[in-house]
Amino acid sequence: MRAKEVLVLFVVVQVAIAADPCQTPNNQDGDCKVINECPSLYQLLERRPISSSNADYLRRSQCGFVGAYPKVCCPIGSAAPPTVKPPIVEGPTEATDIDPVSSDLLPGFDDCGVNTQSRIYGGEKTDLDEFPWMALIEYEKPGGSRGFYCGGVLISKRYVLTAAHCVKGKDLPKTWKLVSVRLGEYNTETDPDCINSAFGRDCAPPPVNIPVAERIAHENYDPNDINQYHDIALLRLKREAKFSDYIKPICLPTTSEELTKTYIGQKLFVAGWGKTENRSESNIKLKVQVPVKQAEECRSTYKVANVRLGGGQLCAGGEKGRDSCRGDSGGPLMTISIDKNRDVHWYAAGVVSFGPSPCGMENWPGVYTKVSKYVPWIVSQLKP
Repeated sequence: MRAKEVLVLFVVVQVAIAADPCQTPNNQDGDCKVINECPSLYQLLERRPISSSNADYLRRSQCGFVGAYPKVCCPIGSAAPPTVKPPIVEGPTEATDIDPVSSDLLPGFDDCGVNTQSRIYGGEKTDLDEFPWMALIEYEKPGGSRGFYCGGVLISKRYVLTAAHCVKGKDLPKTWKLVSVRLGEYNTETDPDCINSAFGRDCAPPPVNIPVAERIAHENYDPNDINQYHDIALLRLKREAKFSDYIKPICLPTTSEELTKTYIGQKLFVAGWGKTENRSESNIKLKVQVPVKQAEECRSTYKVANVRLGGGQLCAGGEKGRDSCRGDSGGPLMTISIDKNRDVHWYAAGVVSFGPSPCGMENWPGVYTKVSKYVPWIVSQLKP
């Protein structure tokens, strides 16, 4: 019996001495060691019931095993339980002037955000050529069948903006392959797409499918992070999209004025077909207006669900039955702006990230990645 005790002690001492260096989920320096040797993480394990955020943190801290005992990345010099802080996202704040961002690889204001519609009509269905920057993302499943399960928005001839969770999300089956983007679509079940108007029957040209050459999720996005920070991605198209009345890019907030907008209290637009990783809502492109909420109000709401929202996120919605479930995962939250020349342009203000389940719950707004915080990152990824 005594020999066993000595052996166990020897093993523990050896593990403590030979602990490998590691990085915690909070990017702190740590040592990879058996969990009962790490007071800060062992305290999380002893708290019952274990909250979803603590369980998520423990899972992401795991760095191996000693026999059946899990090893975790234990923060060096910390005896207190860790707290998961929202990341600091480089970008504008509400009270700061900021230099505009420019890129020759983004379309000019003659091309971007120009809608052929002179105004937004009532109702939930869009017109044939309304929001011509909307994109559907197509995935190939085992066996060769294909389907649309996310959305995005065209920002140039070669790039579509979407959510990182549409590229490598934890709910995205590993066996699915993101293969192409569809542009110029209205009704996914008809070809050609036609609607009756006061002037007769209008029909759109066939939609265009373009293969995806490169999938670029933000490098700091963690699919397993309950907070879904940095949920933004770009898809580089294999060939250039040809602009038309039915296929156009949306503007990015690159001017000083657009980069510093908060949108608080404004009603912005979400559009799409309701495609997500596990649900298909509509065959016709829909739209809905959602009010942007105060950041503190939204943080308080989501704190109940152990979600800590950061500066790179914004909230909109919270009206019963009217939410981004009418849009797509990865699709855009859009704002309309009139410049000093009285020209009207549409801008991508957000990317659909996540929200309550079921969606459209009263007082639970949807969460969007705030595009203005990521414009420098977007521009840095563009290639001719």
